[in-house]
Amino acid sequence: MKAKLHIMLLAAFVLLVSCQHKELCYDHSHIGHVEVEFDWSNDKDAAPETMSLYLFPENGGDTQRYEFIGRNGGTIRVKRGLYKAICVNSDSRDHEIHDVEDFGDFCISTCDALSVDGLNTFGISTRSLPKARGTEDERMALAPEMVWSDFIGTIDLTDRSQKIILYPKPQVYTCNVEIRNATNLKWIKGLSGSLSTMAGGHHPSRETASEECVTIPFSCNYNKEDSIITGSLTTFGHCPTEDRTHSLTIYAILADNSRWSYTFDVTDHVHKSEGMNDIHIILDGLPLPKPVVNGGGFKPVLDDWKEVLIDITM
Repeated sequence: MKAKLHIMLLAAFVLLVSCQHKELCYDHSHIGHVEVEFDWSNDKDAAPETMSLYLFPENGGDTQRYEFIGRNGGTIRVKRGLYKAICVNSDSRDHEIHDVEDFGDFCISTCDALSVDGLNTFGISTRSLPKARGTEDERMALAPEMVWSDFIGTIDLTDRSQKIILYPKPQVYTCNVEIRNATNLKWIKGLSGSLSTMAGGHHPSRETASEECVTIPFSCNYNKEDSIITGSLTTFGHCPTEDRTHSLTIYAILADNSRWSYTFDVTDHVHKSEGMNDIHIILDGLPLPKPVVNGGGFKPVLDDWKEVLIDITM
């Protein structure tokens, strides 16, 4: 009887040890090493200070973010599995990332613009600037700094050690503005502009501009001898809806402190640009008035903005 009991206890001990050993075998973390490389053949002169890689597990789970100093990439530790990936430079404090948990809706945008060069010394905020008709609900957004991004639809990271390569492309382009034959530029004290109904962001996985429409303020320069006003801004492109109107507005403060805004319909100029081509807006004529003279000096006028709509001929 004692021998039989001893055998039963021994068998139970062996079974227990076997179960424990089997449990330990399936309790490993399945971590692999992945070498990440950013290939800059789409923009050889790109020099981002930092890059971010976002991995989206296809079988569920939180998005994983990895940060790299410089533009070259590096080696990361990743739980083995299937992923989607997005990379984007992360060296701008004015950019925001939205929908970070959704590969398709992941979006890069810019913060609100609170002031604009050329008018901020007068205590004028963007909230007080008149907006073009139909754009009253658009937020004033900062022009984006340079953005480079790329994506991969599916990556198999089930091996212990492997490599992935992404090819970041520039996603921001420039709009140049030139207004010729502008009158009375010698009386200008402050000058700036804005461009309406531009895209508020960029979806890397779709390679499209976002649906949000924003107005982007920008600073202007002028040459009173040549009667020319110039300015430039960066954008993510125009709003994908083709039936929207794009308005260019010039804001001017004259020597008598009167405030003037002139709005042009520049839809054709904007829509002529395709893909990542720069936009060129060249207009003729800006009829700034002479300041009001009172007793040999300028009358200190602090009225509201005087808004003027100008028709242009293409």
